[in-house]
Amino acid sequence: MVIKKPRGTYDLFGEEIEVFNKINDVLKTISNTYNCHEIKTPIFEHKELYIRNIGESSDIVTKEFYDFKDKSDRELALRPENTVGVIRSVVENKLLYTNPFPLKFYYLGPMFRYERPQSGRNRQFYQFGIEFIGVKNILNEIEGILFALDILKKLNITNWKLKVNYIGSIETREKWINSLKKYFNKYKDELSEDSKNRIEKNPLRILDDKVDGSKSFVKSCPKIEEFLTKEEKEESDNFIKCLKTIVNEFEFDSTLVRGLDYYSGPVFEIVSQSNKLTGQSTIIGGGRYTKLTKELGDNDYICFGFALGMERLMLAYRDENQFLSNNSVDVYIASIGSVESELVAMNFANQLRNLNYRVEVNFDLKKIDKQFKNSNKYNPKIILIYGDEDHKNKQVTLKNQKTLENKVIKLNELNNKIKEFFESDK
Repeated sequence: MVIKKPRGTYDLFGEEIEVFNKINDVLKTISNTYNCHEIKTPIFEHKELYIRNIGESSDIVTKEFYDFKDKSDRELALRPENTVGVIRSVVENKLLYTNPFPLKFYYLGPMFRYERPQSGRNRQFYQFGIEFIGVKNILNEIEGILFALDILKKLNITNWKLKVNYIGSIETREKWINSLKKYFNKYKDELSEDSKNRIEKNPLRILDDKVDGSKSFVKSCPKIEEFLTKEEKEESDNFIKCLKTIVNEFEFDSTLVRGLDYYSGPVFEIVSQSNKLTGQSTIIGGGRYTKLTKELGDNDYICFGFALGMERLMLAYRDENQFLSNNSVDVYIASIGSVESELVAMNFANQLRNLNYRVEVNFDLKKIDKQFKNSNKYNPKIILIYGDEDHKNKQVTLKNQKTLENKVIKLNELNNKIKEFFESDK
């Protein structure tokens, strides 16, 4: 029986991994411009870390965990997201006492959630994210939103919409949640079974439910702004005012909530309008969060972060950009001589690779017409032809694939001639 990959996973190779790596390079470059430092955390953590900090009633904890017990009976879980892992690392390693504020980190790695697989959403998925820890000014949070927008700009993704909301403190949100419970109980019969179960556990999830979220009575539910304190209203107004001066276009969406319980204050989502993203159109989302550093054993610091799914970002990128695969080599070496000649051809390849050229060498085909036919698979810029006669005369034939011109070059001049060719070809 053939063993296949588990449902909700995928193999990354060929042109897709080239797109992945291109986006990864852009993300790292932008992270550097924002003075963000890379951090890597374990792929699995103690299950309790997520239950306490994501929320017992969240979909992640109730439905989507990949959890297990190890041989010492410890309860562990594959990470479903990485914010709490980063904060755990910062607190555990006392990074808050050795670095200037705000601390800025970025990460990229696999996450795991047991969900129904669909376009751009898998059970193992790659997530990039940033965390600003110890934020003291709302402008740092707007800077985080600009970071997200810069990613789309650098990737030439234009078909999107920025949505923002202000959801107050955790205490304010509790008042809002209690009001939503009373409100949705009046419409219980009109809700799906999932939403009925959420009324008491987490009514905020009804607001972004794919089915119930669009119903008129859901859109008319109590809004968070009705429960904001005077200070929160002032901060919300200031957030919107500052954002307007920097971002050309965005939508204030009072129903926007994030799926994790630790969020408070300003939150945002960037929604793709690409036809390739069906069902799930959010490509970047995040906001302010508090209490996490205190919950994990330190003082309470204001933090801001966002995350994006690489798979969805790749789909959005593909929808608006023509990707030219880099499947060509710089130099193809056609070795058509004896073993002694082949060893010299191998030495050519090693020399050129040490100069960072991409090289393919073929030792199997001894007829030049077959070598030329085979070289077409690699789309080389140069073909080097080396046989026993060349070995005897200490020379090699260089074929320019653009002009189809052949030149006979002395072996001791080869590296310089190759260098001259690529410099003139820029």
